[in-house]
Amino acid sequence: MTSTPETREVAMKLKRYFSNLRIKTKLLLSFFIIPLLLILLVGYVSYVSSTDALKKHSYDLVNQYQQSAISEILRTLNRYELLAKTLHSNVGIQQLMAPVSIEPFEEFMTIRTTLNPIINVIFDASDSGINIQMIRYHDYNSEIIYGNAESLLEYVRRLDYYLNDGVRQFQVVNFNRVEGLQWLEDVRELGAINLWKQVGYDKEYNYISLINEITRTSRFVAESVGLLRLTVMFNTIYSEDMSDTDRGFNLIFNENMELLSAEPEKIEFFDNNMEFLRTFSESAENEAVLNGQDLLVLKSQIFANDWYIISVFPMFHITDNVNMITTTILISFVIAGILLFLLTYFISNSFSKRINFVATQMQYFNPGSPGTKISVSAQDEIGLLGKKFNEMTEQISALIQDNYQSNIDKKEALLKALQAQINPHLLYNSLSAVGRLADLGETDEINRMIRALTIFYRLTLSKGHEVITIENELAHVEAFIEIFRIRIGEMFNVTYNIDNEVLKYHTIKVILQPFVENIFEHALNIDDSIINIFISAQAEDDSIRFIIADDGVGIARDKLDLLFTMGLPDSYGVANVDERIRLQFGPDYGVNITSTPGAGTKVDILIPKKEYIVD
Repeated sequence: MTSTPETREVAMKLKRYFSNLRIKTKLLLSFFIIPLLLILLVGYVSYVSSTDALKKHSYDLVNQYQQSAISEILRTLNRYELLAKTLHSNVGIQQLMAPVSIEPFEEFMTIRTTLNPIINVIFDASDSGINIQMIRYHDYNSEIIYGNAESLLEYVRRLDYYLNDGVRQFQVVNFNRVEGLQWLEDVRELGAINLWKQVGYDKEYNYISLINEITRTSRFVAESVGLLRLTVMFNTIYSEDMSDTDRGFNLIFNENMELLSAEPEKIEFFDNNMEFLRTFSESAENEAVLNGQDLLVLKSQIFANDWYIISVFPMFHITDNVNMITTTILISFVIAGILLFLLTYFISNSFSKRINFVATQMQYFNPGSPGTKISVSAQDEIGLLGKKFNEMTEQISALIQDNYQSNIDKKEALLKALQAQINPHLLYNSLSAVGRLADLGETDEINRMIRALTIFYRLTLSKGHEVITIENELAHVEAFIEIFRIRIGEMFNVTYNIDNEVLKYHTIKVILQPFVENIFEHALNIDDSIINIFISAQAEDDSIRFIIADDGVGIARDKLDLLFTMGLPDSYGVANVDERIRLQFGPDYGVNITSTPGAGTKVDILIPKKEYIVD
């Protein structure tokens, strides 16, 4: 399957979304969804296999139920066929049915010694109503009828009230009594041997008859001498309780697909589903489902008689059990899902707490506050991560300490470099000025110069301290200005705007003098006009701001950008001061210079309000 740009974009969005999830959510999803899918798969496979097995078991039960019915029918039919055989195969009875006339006494003795014992055995073997009718094909003057009947013909044609009352009857009648009956003609054409049929009124009254021809062998010639009809109620062949059809029932059909049972419920079912049953009986399938009524239908043949048995079984016996399995699986799935979620939540929460703790320690780790450590006791990957973090913090702390010391050394080196730059140059020029004054005999000016130099160098050295009070820093720059005033005269004016509050705070030394020196070296006007210098020190919230401004020649833009480049001769003092302030107080503080050529320059120096204890 070729992926499209849209599908790739969706996949990328899902990947990014999953990547941005918290570790706890990722663990919960991974530990919960994957096992849940496996549970679903196992549940589905279990459901399918269970329902299939249940359906197969249900079909097997219906089939067993059907085969049991067939066995019962065959067993009963065989019993009646065996009883009938004792009659039509008996030589004495064959003689009694023969067309040869015998004396009444001989007939009486045959009936007494041969026929009656057999008939009594058959009656004793039957536990319900039974009628045995023997029809002679040749008429005799005598006929044998047991029991009372108001009309012989009516008795022959209608036996229902006898059988229904459980009465056992036996008749030997002449052919002229039943001649012309259609069923008799049909049976004689078939050459009946163990023929079970519903003849005459049998179907109407739910009877069935076993019919056999009685033959007599004379001079090696078999001759049909009569017909034996053994009639019983059909429920003696096969009986089931139709009062509870929810348990299923059986339908028995003959070879012509005619329903043999006359029970009202079965007749009604047959009439309502006749088309389906006939189509099903002609099909090669042995089972089907009667839709609309949710009935399972199975078919088998009772081969001995070309009968069919169709078993009808309500599907709710199967579907109810399937529903029960479905409900059980669903409940099990819900319980398993809840337990899985709780277990997954507990495990993921346990992992994520430890990971979040390490992540929080890393997030809030401050390199400026060394000594942060994670308490670890486990030996797993998270414990190893914590140990490595502790090692990292120790290394960072050592690096910070080394860097801090390096910065101190660097500041001291920068200061010494500045002093090395200032001191010889200033001292040389100052001594030259003193020499000129001595030649002129200006002793007062020489005294002023020496006092200014003394103050300047004393504050520059500051007993080796890097940090001095702002008051001393201002005195230092004033001494420097005084030295230049003696040297160059009244070529400049200086205005001070000092907030007395700031005098007690501290600053690193020699941050004002380099900018004043730059004024003297670069800002003086070529026409020797007087330059005005403005020096301010003011408190602002938590900061102190120094302003050194002049109205001299100004600085070109290209040169202004180079003032903060370390190493250039004209920028060494400016860059030095800015770097020292940032190293001491942080990146929020330092020097900012603005200048307009021909209009002057403004230096803005910002430091924090701080007081130090200085020996």
